[in-house]
Amino acid sequence: MTIYRKIPMRQNIGGNMTFLPTDFQAKHLQEWLSSGVDEEIIALNVRSLSGTLPYEYLLWGTQALEERFRRKYPELRILRIDSESVADPSHAAFGCIAHLNEILTQYDLVIASPSLETGVSIDIRGHFDGVWGIFQGVQPVNSVRQMLARVRETVDRHIWVREWGMSVVGNGSTTIGGLLRSQHVATQANIALLSAADNDDYSFVDQNFQPESLQTWGKRGSVINVEMRRYRESVLAGLVEDGYIVIDTDDVDDDESGAVIESVKAASVELYTAECKAIADSPTISDPQLKKLQDTRAKTKTERHQQRKAELSRRYEVDVTPNLVEKDDDGWYPQLRMHYYLTLGREFLTNRDAKRAKAQLEAGENSVWKPDFNRGQMLPAVLLLEELNLLQLLPRREQLRSSDEAMQEFKALAVKHRHVIKNYLHVTISEKLTSIAIAQKLLAKIDLKLNYVGRLGKRENRECVYRFVAPDDERNSIFGQWLNRDELFLSESVSVSNKISTTTPVTDTTSLSISHNTEVVSGTNNIVFATPLSDTTPHTPENIAILEWKGLMLKMQLGLNSAGSFYSELISKVGSAVGVADSEPYWNGYLGQWQVWVNFGGGCTSVVCDWLVVV
Repeated sequence: MTIYRKIPMRQNIGGNMTFLPTDFQAKHLQEWLSSGVDEEIIALNVRSLSGTLPYEYLLWGTQALEERFRRKYPELRILRIDSESVADPSHAAFGCIAHLNEILTQYDLVIASPSLETGVSIDIRGHFDGVWGIFQGVQPVNSVRQMLARVRETVDRHIWVREWGMSVVGNGSTTIGGLLRSQHVATQANIALLSAADNDDYSFVDQNFQPESLQTWGKRGSVINVEMRRYRESVLAGLVEDGYIVIDTDDVDDDESGAVIESVKAASVELYTAECKAIADSPTISDPQLKKLQDTRAKTKTERHQQRKAELSRRYEVDVTPNLVEKDDDGWYPQLRMHYYLTLGREFLTNRDAKRAKAQLEAGENSVWKPDFNRGQMLPAVLLLEELNLLQLLPRREQLRSSDEAMQEFKALAVKHRHVIKNYLHVTISEKLTSIAIAQKLLAKIDLKLNYVGRLGKRENRECVYRFVAPDDERNSIFGQWLNRDELFLSESVSVSNKISTTTPVTDTTSLSISHNTEVVSGTNNIVFATPLSDTTPHTPENIAILEWKGLMLKMQLGLNSAGSFYSELISKVGSAVGVADSEPYWNGYLGQWQVWVNFGGGCTSVVCDWLVVV
């Protein structure tokens, strides 16, 4: 963000830039406090070290600054310009972009997000005496330079820049060939996997759509990735090229910083808590009302809250609470979705990917833009996690150490195929990492983790010990809702086709298999297609025959009181009704049991095999 401020007591020095070169990895707060930037700005833009403020440094920069400065300097005229304020009819910044030179003279302090970047020229003279920029590594380097140059007058620029960037293009490759090759290989793999799993022909897909645009994407993407690795260095070099004189600041005393930081953190928590509660307490709106809000650019804060609640309600299909709003801000949805399709919703993954692919093909007239197509497919990532056998490995042991034989085998497999993992899961694996660290990285993709137990063993050979603890959150309820949704959709599809038939279970289709005894062929082309089931699939219990279930007459066993709420709910619906097995059993890794699709006359339902008896 950039802050333009008018303070009469301050003397203009010229077009100099103040910058702090110390290492961000040292002490986050100390570096900010040593930067010469106003300590109120510093404290509001440091992410909470305790992790209690999700995306504070992104979502709450401009709004928290506005609130803080209004409290501390009530005499100042303050204007906030960000994507929300310029689209809020009730805000002073509404529609201000086209008239900035007339509007900004009415304010002493202007707080702007990256929404004020290119295409804007602030030509006011003698009004602002400084431009303050805080750049966390989200914007590309060119965007930083553009943003700082919006004020044309040669007043001081004071900036803090993170040492490295926070985002990359594609797989993060710094060469055009590496970026393009990863996209080509991923597209081919996605189409091959989808063809096998969906039992459909995708050979007609035009994979050479707009090659000149893809080449440009690769060129620009590789430049951005290089700059993100040296973010601070690249920003400084670009500013020197623009004619700025860069002056390092001296460290300042931070003895009094603790109280300031705690005060500002409390204000941030108060703001964020109120926002989450306001969203959760918003009135429920209908689908047409939601569509109208989504199609409307100018929205009040109340309307934005209503839209957000409606979107969260439809996304998670549970009651929206302040905690759910916070978790969604923290990126919970993609993690939860991956976990669902890896476990309980595994049999619906092929339908999900096929539906997205067909929609893109229809919109593109049988052509696909590779980056978008690859980003929309989840099957390769899920298959990779399955082949790494992570979920099956963890619950089997009470305690886990990096030196455990099973964990060492897991690490060897992950390191050997780190290039595939990087391409499809966007996780960097290296030999330097312990097996526990690798497991933690992969578990983070589904919002799980290993809990630290302690250091056990003899004094000279102590080792950190971890154990897996199932998460205590709302995911089970959400998964149940998603499962009901997908089962309903599948049963409706069966009814429309006027026959009892489900899609081929995903576990019986071609899988993306990591070879356990072959060398990696290349960095991005080491995908082996193997049939049938992977060797990590659990064995069939003695009382379940995998073959020849389809067509059997089945009914529910009664009196299984310990089977759980889902069993009780199912009994209340079907009772002693006789159904027909519509598929062969499939393994549900999340529940750790075999299930089968049964049609009880009102549509197909997935039922645990042990709950059924043959009629």
